[in-house]
Amino acid sequence: MKYLYVAVTSMFLCHSAKAQYEMDLKKINVAPLNYLNKEPVGPKGQEIRVNNIYMEQGGKPTLPVMGEFHYVRMDHRYWRNALLKMKASGVNIVSTYVMWSLHEEIEGQENWSGNHDLRKFILLCAELGMTVHLRMGPYCNAEIQHGALPDWIVNNKALVTRSNDPLYLNYSRKWYQSVYKQVKGLFYKSGGPIIAVQLENEFVKKGLVISHLLNLKKLAVDIGFDVPLYTMTHWMDSEYPKGEIVPYAGFYIETPWVTNNGKMTPATNFEYFTYNRLSDNIGTDIIKVEGGVESFDGSKSDSPFFTCEIGVGAPSFYHRRAIVPEGMAGENINLRLGTGVNLMGYYMYVGGTNPSGVKNTYGNGPYFGYDYQAPIREFGTLGVVMKETKKLNYFMNEFGSNIAPMLAYLPVSNKDKDNLQWSVRSDGQSGYVFVSNHLYRYDRPQFDQVQFNLKLKNETLTFPRKPVSIVNKSYFLWPFNLDMQGVTLKYGTVQPITTHREGQITSYFFFEDDAISAEYLIDANRVKSVTSKGAKVTKEKKGYFVSDIVAGKESILTITKNDGQQIRLVTLTQEQSDYIWKGQQNQKDFVAITSSSLVIDDDNIKITAETPEQQVAFYSAREGEGFTGTNYQSQQENTPQASYVALSPMHYASWVHPKVGHTIGKTIDATSLSPIAEATIRYSVDKKVKLFCNDKEIPSQSLGDYFKAVVTGDVVSGKNKILFESVHSDPTVVAEVEILYKNGVRTIWNTDDTWLNADQKPSEKVSNKTKPVEYAAEERYGVFELSVADLARIKDELRLEVSFYGDMATAYIGSEPFTDCYNDGAPWILGLTRYKEQLSSNALTLRIKGFGDSTENIFLEDNVDRIKGQHPAIQKLKVAKDYQYTLD
Repeated sequence: MKYLYVAVTSMFLCHSAKAQYEMDLKKINVAPLNYLNKEPVGPKGQEIRVNNIYMEQGGKPTLPVMGEFHYVRMDHRYWRNALLKMKASGVNIVSTYVMWSLHEEIEGQENWSGNHDLRKFILLCAELGMTVHLRMGPYCNAEIQHGALPDWIVNNKALVTRSNDPLYLNYSRKWYQSVYKQVKGLFYKSGGPIIAVQLENEFVKKGLVISHLLNLKKLAVDIGFDVPLYTMTHWMDSEYPKGEIVPYAGFYIETPWVTNNGKMTPATNFEYFTYNRLSDNIGTDIIKVEGGVESFDGSKSDSPFFTCEIGVGAPSFYHRRAIVPEGMAGENINLRLGTGVNLMGYYMYVGGTNPSGVKNTYGNGPYFGYDYQAPIREFGTLGVVMKETKKLNYFMNEFGSNIAPMLAYLPVSNKDKDNLQWSVRSDGQSGYVFVSNHLYRYDRPQFDQVQFNLKLKNETLTFPRKPVSIVNKSYFLWPFNLDMQGVTLKYGTVQPITTHREGQITSYFFFEDDAISAEYLIDANRVKSVTSKGAKVTKEKKGYFVSDIVAGKESILTITKNDGQQIRLVTLTQEQSDYIWKGQQNQKDFVAITSSSLVIDDDNIKITAETPEQQVAFYSAREGEGFTGTNYQSQQENTPQASYVALSPMHYASWVHPKVGHTIGKTIDATSLSPIAEATIRYSVDKKVKLFCNDKEIPSQSLGDYFKAVVTGDVVSGKNKILFESVHSDPTVVAEVEILYKNGVRTIWNTDDTWLNADQKPSEKVSNKTKPVEYAAEERYGVFELSVADLARIKDELRLEVSFYGDMATAYIGSEPFTDCYNDGAPWILGLTRYKEQLSSNALTLRIKGFGDSTENIFLEDNVDRIKGQHPAIQKLKVAKDYQYTLD
């Protein structure tokens, strides 16, 4: 049977000529459905089944929205807050890695408590009505050392990791059993939230993909992981166990792992409409081309087009530190929807902080900070990409059941990337046109005189009424033949967001964007009248044409049906669409516009922002109301002020003098399960001395006012004897020993009156000598001690924004690492109140390293000063405080 016969014309002529964009969809047939799990799984009325095109829930097609949130990367006291923000922004599946090395760093010593409490996290998801996708390895990647395989597995010479080696599979079984103990009873079939498990990650060993993944699946099933959906990421190899495991795709537009010698990377193929599920072209073997249109032949598809790693933010890697604009998120999501994605899985949706291990750091760099420029960032603030992401999430929530069964159709003209990029998802009668004239960091030409001509089963539809221009950086989706409660919207040159139901009135929210005027064509069938206070409504033979629309909160079009029921069309501006929120309170819909963050907690609506003055406008469908604004204002508390001290070398050390003999020394205990990564001694003396570490003379480098000795290979885990010796007379010494461990801990030993002389008696302090005032320029090193007044009295979230000159920085609370970052030119955000117990008795210290002489191989934004960055300094400190209101 043929499923498509199409003809297309898509000619890009000169910019002043007319360009026609036509597609023949008359002979589209619905692809036959082949169910991967034959029996529906789950509570009655909410059963989940997956077929070769989409997921069903309760027998209804769905287009789920999934966001990645790693519980172990966040203080468990803030899990709920982040989950509420995810849910409020339209996410309904929480995806999370279960990282083996972070739960069992030392063999046999498992940690499932506190921030590692997987069961508590899943129960919290269930409490908030969110389902869970477990990504349980054994290998995860996740920018974690060894992809979260523990060191004791990686270093075991008796096995081959990530293979069918029997010993490795036995260890993998033990890991799965450990995870199962935590999640037992929480599976969807029993009314729990866990709907899927991912096996392994990015497994590309040629010839082993199918066998190894099936071995892991058998382990999981035998142990008791019984879920509707077993998944794998599908990177770079076209093998996968068809019918057994669903391959998930990933699409990143900002790719920080591609260094390109510090230069901008070319536009990727993923910035255009393409069926390629990944770089290996998975799925292209079932692409049909007829009459100038590509179609994904659903009748031959073994698996639905699901994703788990749509990058709307990005991490900073050392050699690439790009700041992601909000447009990249919208572009990526729009392109994926336009090519048929039916599960939108974001990575990451919630940023976090890597924990420090007993032995090692586990991040690949930065070692702790995992902010990812995500929609919800490391310390809870909303990222700039949330604006575009949220409104598209709402679209998928509201219209997903309509769009999921529709296949995607691409004109072959898209293959010439100089042409306007567009696609259609349709069932032959209705659907959506997707357009992209946007490239990340590159410009596109303007396309003039654009109209779309769609030959459908029962009609030919041409829109807009007059040709329009598609400007650079445009991307959008437009509906055609959209069923609105029995009334057909023939087309709209506006992007749909969501709906609102109040009594017998259903309101549809759209927004006008990209310099294209909004217009609607409404079918006259079942319609008594169409009215608007501002727009021009023209009654035509078969419908109502609405034009001259002034977008805004007041732009409300009322459609009265023959039976008296009403439908409202609200046309917002692009900016207003950035701040729209959709949810339910007391089982009733609400739509609000506010620049604040908004969540629904225990049926209370709460807004939060960094200002005591906030506004929110709620929509009501009642006649004459529309959006009604309310101001919230409290007396602004005095925001605590931040200050800092630039520490000098040996800042807290004392000059000491031996009462007897010519030596000053101390035995320091550097015992740790973590290996020593770096050890340095800095010192000043009034006479020439020899420095000994564990009875070995150590060479020192003169840095003007002080000396520096690197003793990384000389200091051991355990007792270490440090000795300064003057040959001719008794020395006066000031010194510090700095040790950095591989788990990130930083320990300092300063000279004081516990250092001993030749008689093993305490030395005496000398108070009238000056110390070096700053670190030598050659070190390109700085240490800064920060303080925030009255931190203990602040109840709401308090954050510190740090702008600094330098290459990379680590924040410490006392000796413990807090978080770190590579300088990318954006303020570095530190969540202070989350650590105020620790900060009550420990200093907050920033240790900053400067750039080297050459930074040409590092991609940096233009606002990063590469020259000043060679010499660490604090540029600016800003304290930001949250203000929260529970709305009436």
